[in-house]
Amino acid sequence: MKYLLCLSILLLIISCSEEGTSEIGNDWIENETHVLYIDTLTVKASSLKFDSIIVSGNRVLVGAYNDPVFGLTISETFAQLNIPDSEIENEAIYDSIALILNYDTYYYNDTISQQKLNIYEVIDDIKPKEDYYYNTTKFNFNTTPLGTKTFSPRPLSKDSLHISLDTAFGNELFSKIKNNDINNIDEFLNEYKGILIQPDTILNTAIIGFSKESTLRIYYTIKDDGGNIEGIWNFPFNSSNCFNHMYSNTSGTDLNSLTNQGIILPSTETSNNTFIQSGIGIISRVDIPYIKSLYNISGTGSILDANLKISLNKNQGSQFLHTKDTLSMYIIDNNSQVVADLLNSSGQIAYGTIIEENSEFNSTTYSIPVKTFLDIKLSEDVNNDDLFLAIYSQEFNNSLDRYIFYGENNSALNRINLELTYAIYNDN
Repeated sequence: MKYLLCLSILLLIISCSEEGTSEIGNDWIENETHVLYIDTLTVKASSLKFDSIIVSGNRVLVGAYNDPVFGLTISETFAQLNIPDSEIENEAIYDSIALILNYDTYYYNDTISQQKLNIYEVIDDIKPKEDYYYNTTKFNFNTTPLGTKTFSPRPLSKDSLHISLDTAFGNELFSKIKNNDINNIDEFLNEYKGILIQPDTILNTAIIGFSKESTLRIYYTIKDDGGNIEGIWNFPFNSSNCFNHMYSNTSGTDLNSLTNQGIILPSTETSNNTFIQSGIGIISRVDIPYIKSLYNISGTGSILDANLKISLNKNQGSQFLHTKDTLSMYIIDNNSQVVADLLNSSGQIAYGTIIEENSEFNSTTYSIPVKTFLDIKLSEDVNNDDLFLAIYSQEFNNSLDRYIFYGENNSALNRINLELTYAIYNDN
């Protein structure tokens, strides 16, 4: 049934995009035509949290931050390693081992304070279930850390973070490969499953992004008549089996009731706010429950244009909790399953984009083209009462950005609002 619904929606979207937005046929011209501007239709905003989301992308996200709205947000990374391509000389002498994390420029919240990371050895095979890793996926690990680093992050630099690891662990790894106790990737992964990079949840104030092109590095020395030759041996991250485990503790917040995907939290129960948090799986859901009241207008009608306006509540953020200029949009069903991308009237993927920034009222307003969605809601071909708009942040599976929007019961200046242009003509 879900696939039939998706197909019906897709056909309707294609039909809408072929018809265009503003063309009025001969019947419209030959009859008396009226164009109405309507901004009083009810809009209901709410929040929900997915049970899990697929994590993807080429970013290692490690850190934690706490705020009164979203609670404690945490991201840690499980990473499987590859063996080096090159062999090592018999004369090589082990020096030390370190984890080298390359910054990728992403950060979220306050990076001024010092951060702390702990490195652990994973003791389970790192492999996905059903071909995917989810933000809820995790594996067992040895609770004695291999290394710890307290540092001042420099996320925008081209530098890297060097974390010294336990020398005995490194010497054992070095010796096993040098002495041919480990000769291939299967033997390596049988002995060394991978590593966990975990933040200190009390000290840390930020999420820091690193590249999956990071590496575990062994340093060695070869003694030579002309002096010692220093070398390195890299064990690069296996990007296919490197993922972020992202979770939160919302105790004491309005979001604590979002314990499963079936719970819909109206903005009227959260101080007239609705929420998004990427990585954790929180989205905003929008319903236009009485769109068919347009049929109460005498005559035959058609929506010419429609835009949903939604504003950020910046009073509940800070200078460190930045947001992006674009929002991703989807159509979801009553089970919160995505059934289609939101398309604009030209048949292209639609986004929410900033149309106004008001410094006096500390607000930012996004506009979302929703004509195609409303055409679907007005059609008779699908169970349109069970279709909703879902608002996601950009990089929803690969970041930890958070958004707070005004809901439906705020002042006229900042509440979520639908503005549409509706044309009617008299058949008589």
